[in-house]
Amino acid sequence: MYSIIDTHCHLDIIQEQGQEVAESLRNAKESGIKKIVQIGIDLESSIRAKGLSEKYSDEELEVFYSIGCHPTETHEFPKKEEILTLVRENISDKRLCAIGEIGLDYYHDDSTKAYQADVLHSFLEESGKLSLPVVIHSRDAAEDTVSLLKEHRDKAFGVIHCFTYDYPTAKKLVDLGYYISFSGILVFKNARDIQEAAEKLPLESMLIETDAPFLAPPPFRGKRNEPAYTKFVLEKMFSLRKEPNAEVEKILYNNSVKFTQRKAYHHD
Repeated sequence: MYSIIDTHCHLDIIQEQGQEVAESLRNAKESGIKKIVQIGIDLESSIRAKGLSEKYSDEELEVFYSIGCHPTETHEFPKKEEILTLVRENISDKRLCAIGEIGLDYYHDDSTKAYQADVLHSFLEESGKLSLPVVIHSRDAAEDTVSLLKEHRDKAFGVIHCFTYDYPTAKKLVDLGYYISFSGILVFKNARDIQEAAEKLPLESMLIETDAPFLAPPPFRGKRNEPAYTKFVLEKMFSLRKEPNAEVEKILYNNSVKFTQRKAYHHD
């Protein structure tokens, strides 16, 4: 059995879609998942994420969480200060491993670019002040994402979750001190740009995730995703890397542990 960490999932949304949290975690354990990061996307889900970590963490599987404000949740932007206050209030909680997800998303609506950038700046500033990683969502916004993160270079740090760009973009982000996290999209046949990034990046700079219940990898594409399916991302990584499978598994696991411990990929 593998040892895997799902660094980004939404157990609460999986539950909304019909599968209880306890079942998701039972399946995860059977698949070799040792740790999960439950992601907050707004104030309510961030509070819920903390509760899930408290209720479901055990000796077999530890549930970490993040506190965030998703860039498509623009109706939540006025609650930015409340969300930042929630981060500060929980900074001593070791299961709080990140601020996020936050970021830029121009796919659905690019009329809020300036608003998204302003909110992202605030969270990046907090990352630097608190030495707490950020979980960056970036969709159809590669250039602006790189530019904004560059403004906070050597202060904010974290992970680009569910990476969907190409290797040159990934290299720029890694050079800024960010992990690159690969989701089930890595397994899609037409995801050649993403696969090239996974082939060429330093192994120490990468994480894996599900983003469950979204983006289920083959053979479950189009169905509900869950943390247990992280193993398919890992197995695809085996096929892309030149290192022995055991080394790939070990390094990805160690990277993920460092992330949950609030450390950047280049941290000693």
